[in-house]
Amino acid sequence: MTVGRLLAAAISAVFLFALVGVEAIILRSAQGHLQRQLESLSQDAATSLGLSLGVLLRGGDPALAETVINPAFDRGHYERIEYISASGERIVSRNLPGREGDYPAWFASTFRLHAPTAESFVSAGWQQAGRVRVTVHPRFAYEQLWGTARDTVILLVLIYAAALLVLRLVLRSVLHPLKAVEQAAQAISARRFVTLRLRPRTRELARVVEAMNSLSLKVSEALDAEARRAERLQLAAYQDPVTGLPNALGFTARFETRYEGEDEAFGGVLALVDLADLGGINREIGTERCDELLRTLLHEMDGTAVQAGGSAARWGGAVTLLALPQLRAGTAREALGALRGRIQAILGEAGLPGHGRVYCGGAEAAGERPTLQALVRGAQDALRQARETAQSVVVLEAQQAADAAPDDRPQVVRAALAERRLRLAGQTAYRMSDHRALHTEVLARLDDAAGHELAAARFIPFIITQGLAEDLDRAVIEKVMSEARRGEGRISINVSARSTELPGFIAWIAQQLARDRALAARLSFEIPEHGVVRNVAAAVEFAEAVGRAGAAFAIDHFGVHRDCLALLQRLNPAYVKLAGAQVRRAITDAGAHYFVESLVRTARQLDIPVFALHIEDEATFQAIASIGFSGYQGNLGGGAMPWPGR
Repeated sequence: MTVGRLLAAAISAVFLFALVGVEAIILRSAQGHLQRQLESLSQDAATSLGLSLGVLLRGGDPALAETVINPAFDRGHYERIEYISASGERIVSRNLPGREGDYPAWFASTFRLHAPTAESFVSAGWQQAGRVRVTVHPRFAYEQLWGTARDTVILLVLIYAAALLVLRLVLRSVLHPLKAVEQAAQAISARRFVTLRLRPRTRELARVVEAMNSLSLKVSEALDAEARRAERLQLAAYQDPVTGLPNALGFTARFETRYEGEDEAFGGVLALVDLADLGGINREIGTERCDELLRTLLHEMDGTAVQAGGSAARWGGAVTLLALPQLRAGTAREALGALRGRIQAILGEAGLPGHGRVYCGGAEAAGERPTLQALVRGAQDALRQARETAQSVVVLEAQQAADAAPDDRPQVVRAALAERRLRLAGQTAYRMSDHRALHTEVLARLDDAAGHELAAARFIPFIITQGLAEDLDRAVIEKVMSEARRGEGRISINVSARSTELPGFIAWIAQQLARDRALAARLSFEIPEHGVVRNVAAAVEFAEAVGRAGAAFAIDHFGVHRDCLALLQRLNPAYVKLAGAQVRRAITDAGAHYFVESLVRTARQLDIPVFALHIEDEATFQAIASIGFSGYQGNLGGGAMPWPGR
């Protein structure tokens, strides 16, 4: 019940008691007054008639007595008038038939008025001629009493209505700050820390507003401080302090999260650029100028990587790593040659033409899902060749078997999607405290025409490059929702970030969820962090759409990018899953451990659970038990099994 309704009910109850009390007092007082008036009226009438008859009836004429009595009786105020002779003979008797007046019968029975009877002697000189008996009719008194009751009730009800109207207007102005405080409390619970600009005139409400603003400010400051601490730890662990680019750990975490998971495989060139004379440059121009020059050179390298759809990282010392996912060996060789020329030109402009030894070595991705370790080894071999030969730029091409079968993925994958040959597998996430199942993450596989499962490493890269992610997501969601209706428990579904950028897909998934709100409440949709960072606005729109439809939104492979903490407040996910690379480093590296602890603590203050990925054994579980994760997922709780189980 709202405050307004509570006050209205209280005022109504008080008014009801007041109405009953006032009516009872007024009516009882009026009833007594009217009863006395009736008695006085009967006595006055009897006395007046007795005197009139005494003067006029010296001869005792009955007709003349009736003539005197009739005018008084015809007024209707008397129920009975009788003239009785001295001997007891009833000479004149006039009676008014009983009838109700303009008042309800229940009212007359509640406030009863007695019809008084009065007598007066009729004297002719010194001789008694008889007596007059008058009984008053209470009808007019009842009508007057009823009118008083009715008018009093109407007046009090009008006062009551006016009081309610005034109360509503007062409450609207008084309670408006309370509504704003309620909205602010809801915003804080939703991890949006607002400040109220209201200045209520009432002291109590002003104090409530001040307390709410103080609470919001303190919580926001605490979260900001924790977020800044986590960002500093992340920068210290994963960013090169001189250039601002990722270091080897940071690049490795991003690469493993993006290319060694379920989404897509790396399909380009990984290159290493060595500034062989960096030590001499540092000695010649000093550390400060050398750091400034190094930032300029690495900015140039990062620009080359970004143009190829990748990124750069300071791998260590004078060596920089470039990921060029959109380039093949020949194109990468040309791009690296042009980069080397620009670097030498910058060194020449800086007055260091004698320090222009720059070597570039790259390795083209080989196999369907190459690992970072294998690519780095290939790039190091190429860089060694560049140093030992006069080429300066060496890019090793991926070796293909001469008798390799032609790539049949386009036909196989498209046919599997068209015919909905999907195979679902589920892996359960568990709560840390008691190992209770939290949800099952559903993974999709495709079958070829013979019913054999296609490895994700084979069809995922093709689906990404050919723009078939939306078709796959729609097929998976349709099948999961169809199967989930026959079971229980929460289910999470991986969705490609490319699909969430399509308005048609968002409208479609909202429509699917709206058909079954009960099922939607059991579903959560996960997007990898690198996909969210790629288009935050699209991720926000997708999260709001599934939230309105009753489902949940979550972030997978979380904690790799620099802006990961900012995503928490902007997207407000139901939960996040920390990237497996971060979990592994938290076990072996103290800096990574502190960063993960700070990240988990910040998310917990925002009421966002953090799950640890790739928990493969009991030793790993025990190593992360003290960090504060809400749940875990990995082979410790069981590998991916056919879903749904039969």
